[in-house]
Amino acid sequence: MLKKIVAVFTVLFSVITTNASAQKYELGLFAGAAGYKGDLSQFNYFRFTDPAFGLMFRKNFNPRNTLKVALTHGKVQANDATSDIPDQIYRNLRFESIINELTVQYEFNFFSLNPYKEDERFSPYLTAGISVFNFDPKAEDGQALQPLGTEGQGLNGNPSPYHLTEFAVPLGFGLKFRMNDRWNLFSELGYRFTFTDYIDDVSGYYVNLNSAPSTLTKLYADRSPEAGYPANIPGNQRGDLRKNDTYMFAVVGIAFSFVSSRCPTF
Repeated sequence: MLKKIVAVFTVLFSVITTNASAQKYELGLFAGAAGYKGDLSQFNYFRFTDPAFGLMFRKNFNPRNTLKVALTHGKVQANDATSDIPDQIYRNLRFESIINELTVQYEFNFFSLNPYKEDERFSPYLTAGISVFNFDPKAEDGQALQPLGTEGQGLNGNPSPYHLTEFAVPLGFGLKFRMNDRWNLFSELGYRFTFTDYIDDVSGYYVNLNSAPSTLTKLYADRSPEAGYPANIPGNQRGDLRKNDTYMFAVVGIAFSFVSSRCPTF
């Protein structure tokens, strides 16, 4: 699967860079914060907890249409103990995960960007595309949770372990400002709607783990006793399997424009 993903992005990147000498393109760096919305943080689309940073390449087909490739590294986390929802405090689960993302996105600028005209240097933009990302949920002590099968993954009669590499659909809004014909500033708020419900290692129900191969599985699957509450019985709800997890980035960045001498600036 990973080879197919790499092949897809290799083809997309080659399309972007073909005839680059006849187009204006940009290289940039950005930094900001990463956030997560899922079973441990269900209602806050603006909860950013940890740093994120990355680099990007843009190809501007014209002043309004752009194709972008970006690599982003960030971290997300959540802790039931800090919730104001009684059921989550009782559940007492927590996680943290590094997110590494490769994304290809189309950007539409609302206004034409022209560094030589004062009234055309600024534009809001919308962006959408496809992302592939890697994650690896861990407990606060660094214990990797996916190999434990905390919801019975891998046991007889249960699903296989979930994949740590998945796809997502990125949607975002941003602002661009051209300082001059070479340097550009931008900011972006982007949400990734994923095809997994396990970024936080939580999705469905507590299961019978008597046949689990690791003694750690029970410990990390049900952490209510650590908070002084009774253990959960198999069949009790552990997460909300109706909704997949979402992660997001809020970043600011700077980009340098390269322009072929054979092609005039926009």
